[in-house]
Amino acid sequence: MIELNLKITRLDTLRDDYSRQLSNLYQSAGKHTQPDCATVYEFNTSNLRKALRNSYCCFGAFDADKMVGFARALSDGVSDAYIDEIIVDPSYRKLEIGTKLCGAIVEFLKGKKIEWITAIATPEAFSLYSKVGAQMRNHTPFRF
Repeated sequence: MIELNLKITRLDTLRDDYSRQLSNLYQSAGKHTQPDCATVYEFNTSNLRKALRNSYCCFGAFDADKMVGFARALSDGVSDAYIDEIIVDPSYRKLEIGTKLCGAIVEFLKGKKIEWITAIATPEAFSLYSKVGAQMRNHTPFRF
């Protein structure tokens, strides 16, 4: 069992650069390396920095100083938001870190009076999202 000193915190991505830590987290989790991805994402710190700065909110899960989880949402800042990704270091999975990150994002967005918060769950993330939110009925996601 991992002895955990976990802290979930909102990241100020305009002031601080988390791209190196996020890059390490992506690499440990194999993010953006799956062969079934339709597009190839150029995996570099410059693009990660841009993605972080263009997100509405980002949260990190830290074990001491090590980023072990990350989540971000995109939003218009008024009515709608989309939880874009939640990622957890494989050696820290099954510790409810993803659920805590998702809960932190939802709480933050609802605190901003944003009520239409959505996500598309992969089969692996379905149980995580269903712990925090309700499954939509009569809605079909599309990919363009």
